[in-house]
Amino acid sequence: MKLRFVGNAPFFSALSEEEQERVSQRMHLEHRRSGEVLFRKGDACTALYLIKSGWVRLIANGGTALASQGPGSLVGETDLFLDRPRSVGATIASDADIWILTKDDLVDLIAENPQIGIRLTLAFGTRLALFDQYLIEYRLTTLSFLSNLPQESLAAIARRLVPVEKQADEFIVEQGQPPEALFVVESGRVILHGSEEGGDFSEIGPGESFGEMAMLTGKPHAHSAQAATDVILWMMPKDEFDGLSAEYPDIRLALSAAIREPLVSQDMSRAVEHLTSISLFSSLSEEVFWSVAERLLLRHVPAGELVYTDGDPGDALYIVDSGQVEIASGGPADRAVLARLGPGEFFGEMALLTGRPRSGMVRAATNTNLWVLYRADFDDLVNRHPSVSLGLSRALSERLAEMDRRFNEGHLRGLKLLGGLSSGQLEDVSRRLKPVRYRQGEVILREGAPGSEMFFIEAGRVRVDRASGAKTVAIAELAAGDLFGEMALLTGNPRSATVAALTNVDLWALSQSDFDDLVTTYPNLALALSRLLSERLRSTDQLFLQGDLPAATPIAPAEAAMPVSAVAEPSATPKPKRKRPARKRRRNLTKQLTNTFDDAVLWFGELSNGAKVRLVLVTLLLAWMLCIAAPMLVISTLAADDVTNLQGAIAFVHITTPDVPAVVVNTQEAATTEESVVVQEPPAVPNEAPAPPAGAELLGSGAAGSVAAEPSQPAPAPTEAQPTPTPWIIVVTNTPAPATDTPIPPTATPIPPTPTPKPVQSAAKPLVVQPTNTPVPVEKQQPPRSLDPRLGSLGVVVQPAGVKPGQSYWRLIEARWQNESESGGDHTIYVNLVDENGGRITGHPIEIAWAGGSLTLATEDKPKPEYSSNFPMYNTLGSYAVKVPGLPSDIIVGLGLGTADQPAFTVHTNFFLTFQRVTR
Repeated sequence: MKLRFVGNAPFFSALSEEEQERVSQRMHLEHRRSGEVLFRKGDACTALYLIKSGWVRLIANGGTALASQGPGSLVGETDLFLDRPRSVGATIASDADIWILTKDDLVDLIAENPQIGIRLTLAFGTRLALFDQYLIEYRLTTLSFLSNLPQESLAAIARRLVPVEKQADEFIVEQGQPPEALFVVESGRVILHGSEEGGDFSEIGPGESFGEMAMLTGKPHAHSAQAATDVILWMMPKDEFDGLSAEYPDIRLALSAAIREPLVSQDMSRAVEHLTSISLFSSLSEEVFWSVAERLLLRHVPAGELVYTDGDPGDALYIVDSGQVEIASGGPADRAVLARLGPGEFFGEMALLTGRPRSGMVRAATNTNLWVLYRADFDDLVNRHPSVSLGLSRALSERLAEMDRRFNEGHLRGLKLLGGLSSGQLEDVSRRLKPVRYRQGEVILREGAPGSEMFFIEAGRVRVDRASGAKTVAIAELAAGDLFGEMALLTGNPRSATVAALTNVDLWALSQSDFDDLVTTYPNLALALSRLLSERLRSTDQLFLQGDLPAATPIAPAEAAMPVSAVAEPSATPKPKRKRPARKRRRNLTKQLTNTFDDAVLWFGELSNGAKVRLVLVTLLLAWMLCIAAPMLVISTLAADDVTNLQGAIAFVHITTPDVPAVVVNTQEAATTEESVVVQEPPAVPNEAPAPPAGAELLGSGAAGSVAAEPSQPAPAPTEAQPTPTPWIIVVTNTPAPATDTPIPPTATPIPPTPTPKPVQSAAKPLVVQPTNTPVPVEKQQPPRSLDPRLGSLGVVVQPAGVKPGQSYWRLIEARWQNESESGGDHTIYVNLVDENGGRITGHPIEIAWAGGSLTLATEDKPKPEYSSNFPMYNTLGSYAVKVPGLPSDIIVGLGLGTADQPAFTVHTNFFLTFQRVTR
């Protein structure tokens, strides 16, 4: 009888007899009395009802009767299929027997046999919301380009899919047709093929998709799709896809990153036109152009996404089909947009030829379609058409020559003497220069040696030394952009100075013959050289007019540097100096001071603008520290009422006398760890008091401590007797010293302690530390519990978590119960989890246990006032217990259906529980 009722019921009649049998097995029969509420408007939809006998009245707002349903009718199926709250209410008009199919049973049926859900969907006319989880698990996550999307995005896709049926041999889409929808095959087989008869084709089956690229790009379908058998498809219309991708950009990004398609015939014709404007292909024949176009693939890049960035492999040439891209250079913090490219323009060709990693970044400014020629296809093209290789080699050599020219020009313009040359002159100079490198400590030029080259410094630093009698004088230090060695080329004389590398240095070397040619050919170069030489000679003369110049410090080679011969310094026995008259010595001193001042002015004038600014800033900083900061620190120290309370800037005394030991006690640390510290002291000596030891150094303590603590009484006056070595007690503290009647003198000099009548102990005995008991954590005030007073009569109890003070645990702070009239036919345990501040916690497990089993649920981010987790009850009162895993947890036991009067009946009731994470 049940099977007959199911077969005749709306929607279920569309199922096969076997599927109807499966549904009937899941239904259970209940008897309801006249006047009983079946469900109320707004209740959560948990089941549908098939009336076996009796009548059910549908109720609108205000109690208005909408209709009466009799035997064989379905009640509540629409709300269940759409997974929404009850849109109307229902009461029993007369005693009735009703078969009930719960939501959970229907979900299980669809998972076991998806055809049931599909047939119900087709009969219902729209997708069953209960089908969402099936679509996510068995259709969407199996697609490679969607498998990594978050659950929220997948659920949004599932909600927009609708089922369609197609008969065998029926066309679903045709090649060249504007995009209308994206398709996922649910059952049957689909053939994808070109419009030409006998062309390439492929066959796809359940779980596979087509039409994605047309949806992304807005271009016509590149293939026709025809049903090979009767098929059922899930379809997402284009307007739904556009709205979905705007709401969830990661969907468009996932599809665009994984999908490539060949160009349709219309796009190939346009591609051939664009290829003729690209220098790499400009000399090729039309046949080769078509060969290139056939290998181009269509790629979509969403707005704001990268096409490639610095360091990516150079594996493709790109032509903009539609949209716009931005080419940028520089670091991540200072990107500069170099160009914006639109339809028909291209980029990335040099990396395709050279295989070098990308040196810039390209980003899509709008949703952009690109035609891409990948390196593998390019190599195949070169093998098939040798003319491509010749044309590309010529274009590559021209491009590389241009890049080298720009590179050299940019470098050479930074070198002194060459900055005023034109681009053509710089190109001539660059052909004559050869790069050389010297390691730190190596001698590049030696004084007195013949000279045949001059040098421009690309990177690093060198020092120029010249012999002056018995000494070697440091003439100058040169850095990037400077030059040296030109004097020997101009005069033909030996080197007039020794030049050694202060660091690893990169140089450009110019030979004598090339130098002569350049100076003769370019008069402006000779003029710049003469100006540079006059400045250098003036500087050198000023140095040698001074007296008593210091000898040059030898240059120490780096650890990895090659051995370097030391600069020769002639030895001479100094003669004893005669004592000069005082007037002559004063004149010499005045002259030396004048020369020194003139030399300083000259040296300052030769500095670059940046060096001058840095020197002035450093001088002002030193003046502020010496003339303002230091005096203020001393004044504030001397004026302090409590020397031991000064923070950070006070000094401590470091004892250097070997015979006088010092003991340092960190009072802050001792107070923190609650340990008592006993300091060992030697016996007191009558009539003797040690003075501060000689050689004591005043060291800055920074923020670590303060000066030594003063004794409680003033020290007696010293006597002639030699004091016995007494340890100095130096207290490093950040806490105020106890009050004392003895004033503390304003000085940072330590005062030895006055002997106190403590027990005498051996000075050799180590420091004694006596730890005290660790304090017991104080128990915090716990949040109150709000328990429904009716729970006791139901036999529901709370088992507190046994935790110690200071330990975190889950505390049940609220438990409410709803009886049958309050629950509105619902029968659920609702649970909320909150943190210490009352904020909702989502994604955390909750454990519900019963005799013979348990279930772990996760809290979800549901809109308030809904609880974040819920569990439908099926057993009678006393069946369920709830706790929160992860930490010790209170446990509430004795939950279930029923009341105090009817504990063994399945009366619909609800429980609302709230656990809070607290610390005892």
